[in-house]
Amino acid sequence: MKALRLATYGIRGFVGSSLTPHVVMDLAGAFGTYLEGGTVLLGRDTRYSSPMLRSATLASLLGAGCRVLDFGVCPTPILQHAVPRRGANGALSITGGHNEAGWNALSLIDAQGAPLEPLGGERVLELFHAGDIERRDWQHLGQTEAVTDFFPPYLDDLEAQLNLSAIRKARFTVLADPVGGAGCAFLAPYAARLGIRLVAMNGQPSGYLAREPEPRPRSAQQMASIIGALGGAAGFLFSSDMQRMSVVTETGEPASEEYTLALIANHLLRKRPGTLVINDCTSRMAEDIAARHHCPVVRTRVGQAYIGATLIDEDAVMGGEGSGSVMLPTFSRAFDGFLMMALVLEAMAETGRNLSELIADIPRYHIVKRSRECESARAYQAMDAVKAWSQLQKQASAQTLDGVRVDWEDGWVYARPAHTEQLVRVISESNSRSRALKRAEEVLRVVDQVL
Repeated sequence: MKALRLATYGIRGFVGSSLTPHVVMDLAGAFGTYLEGGTVLLGRDTRYSSPMLRSATLASLLGAGCRVLDFGVCPTPILQHAVPRRGANGALSITGGHNEAGWNALSLIDAQGAPLEPLGGERVLELFHAGDIERRDWQHLGQTEAVTDFFPPYLDDLEAQLNLSAIRKARFTVLADPVGGAGCAFLAPYAARLGIRLVAMNGQPSGYLAREPEPRPRSAQQMASIIGALGGAAGFLFSSDMQRMSVVTETGEPASEEYTLALIANHLLRKRPGTLVINDCTSRMAEDIAARHHCPVVRTRVGQAYIGATLIDEDAVMGGEGSGSVMLPTFSRAFDGFLMMALVLEAMAETGRNLSELIADIPRYHIVKRSRECESARAYQAMDAVKAWSQLQKQASAQTLDGVRVDWEDGWVYARPAHTEQLVRVISESNSRSRALKRAEEVLRVVDQVL
């Protein structure tokens, strides 16, 4: 299913069918109109379609009277980090992120560097659907300026968050796979700043995705097979926009993306106790880690925007999602792979422990992730069916913060329509693999009956 997906924080579709230059121009023009011709940062990834979409986006922003600072190829978290520091009114990132080849997206970012909040996003969508877009005359068009000096200030701010001397002293050999995406050109100066020896895999910018762009164990087999021979202390896989990350240990074990948040929480909450913010389908590993450090946990709906807003509301230490994403409010309002990688290395350096030892210190659960293709109209019927099923479960509690979640003493199962794809996602976790699998299959059968 390749239908266009609209959300308050952006748009996603399959290039040439649902995502066309016309659609992109209208959304970018609506965003420029919403910002009343302010300063907008513009960045893109390396996908084959991104230069075309960048041209369409730039034309509409200039037509709406915006001053556009063009960052060129730029990972989304670096673009988000730059927004408040440049005093911009917002930013627009062209990136397919964790989606497969052929897909692309426009992500709308506000003046704080966070995904555009729902009220603002709804206004943009109103302008988009109505075609009520500002079109300036020839005397009042916007201007564009290329920006190339944005990474050193980012590294300066990142350095201030880290025990850099400990990382440098450890002299780690690190493998990193940015899947040919927007992060490629930034890995060498990043490694030089951290004092690590970095071996890049799929490290040349390319529109071709050499592996599945979502970082998880099945994407990590190539790295897992060579990390020992290269003497790597750790391996890191990223999505093409550097917003998601999973790890591979020095022994060649590819860890679930769920471990990313748990690893970093175990490190940071030990040093800075405080509230942890997670979404409603994150592994219980994160809650167990928070309990270990006597820290409260606040759950939100799925999505970077909800994590970011709750971090501020709760004055939390950190937040993240089980998809391999972490946000540090003292640094930025972005899920940031460069930050996550540095924090894992810092944990290794400060404790003197191998990555495999740090992972062994995390409580283990069995987690099953499944999905079904499903049109949006059917997805809501499917959720009603799952909700009815949840009410029949014994010794369980159900809630509907975001989708449907059912908890038992030994685990939980969760179903939700995906925000970025025409899918219903089902996640099940338990201390027993057989029970996790059984519950996931039960929910999938309920969904299939609707489809």
